[in-house]
Amino acid sequence: MENKNLVNDPSYHPDQGITAAEQLLSSYKEFLAQSTKLFPKVDQKLLLDIVHFETTYKDWEGSVLIRIVYSSNSQVNTEKKKEEIYEKYQKMPEEVKEDRTLRVKLIRMYIKNLEELINSDNDIEFISGSATLTPSDSYSDSP
Repeated sequence: MENKNLVNDPSYHPDQGITAAEQLLSSYKEFLAQSTKLFPKVDQKLLLDIVHFETTYKDWEGSVLIRIVYSSNSQVNTEKKKEEIYEKYQKMPEEVKEDRTLRVKLIRMYIKNLEELINSDNDIEFISGSATLTPSDSYSDSP
């Protein structure tokens, strides 16, 4: 038996049996699952913010503040990691928390660059942070 409320809903598609809202939510959940699978070492909020800015604003300059957490299972030389990041991005990260986390403000950090960073350093355990619409060299007070 069909639900009359569902049938009268303009977003209802009888050939699909689900509403447009349900379709959208389902597609979004699939997208989140895929992004988690493709970028398991990246905070999903950061990833979604970068995707949003990169696809919405064609002139977005890739302004991000990232925190790179290195594995506690290996003896990571954070001074060497700082130098590697400086060589690659011309920005010197600062060290925070437990001698295994670096924080750096970068410009021109897009999805492909994030992927390259992760693939170039096996010691990275996780990356979190935030993306902003406008570029800035300053750090926020948040950790």
